[in-house]
Amino acid sequence: MTKKPILFYLSFGHGQGRTSSRPKGGDPGAVSGSFVERDIAEKMMRACYEHLLKHSNRTYKVAFPERDGNGRNLSEHAADTATYRKKGYRVVSIDGHLNAGGGDGAEVWVKKGPSEKNRLGKVLAGYILEELKGIGQNSRGIKTTSDLYWLNANVGIPVLVEFGFVDNKTDRKGFDTDKECKAYGQALAKAFIRYWEKYK
Repeated sequence: MTKKPILFYLSFGHGQGRTSSRPKGGDPGAVSGSFVERDIAEKMMRACYEHLLKHSNRTYKVAFPERDGNGRNLSEHAADTATYRKKGYRVVSIDGHLNAGGGDGAEVWVKKGPSEKNRLGKVLAGYILEELKGIGQNSRGIKTTSDLYWLNANVGIPVLVEFGFVDNKTDRKGFDTDKECKAYGQALAKAFIRYWEKYK
């Protein structure tokens, strides 16, 4: 029996306040000086999207509805991914964020519990941390919870990545240029491709 194709669904944190008439509206997320979580995460997710589309032999699909600069709220993300699932896709959803509060390194959150969906989320989370380590980012590990909205939003297999800390001078040296943000996004895309290669 042929497996349903995988669809990677990309989102960046705090984008849901944006509209075409108010492109910088809404919650900016964590802010430290000129470092704004929402804007950095958007650059990283856009680079991830572009890298995923370049894979010549891909059988996976990619959706990034926020690529136009307009955000989505959680109910809209849930509706979008439900549409893809009805079309027969295995949806894997990631929400990109940056942290604050005095820590360092990247961490990936998956939903707590023994389900197969949560197990697959942990596999992807491990790949993400390995790829980020490959470009020099420390790992804070895989975290599980039942309290994060993204993980409870019925968006397929949900994963939430915190790429680093905007208020940590060492961390943000890794993503303080567009080129470095692109490297983070490409590392994320490589983790997705590893996941696809394992489960396609």
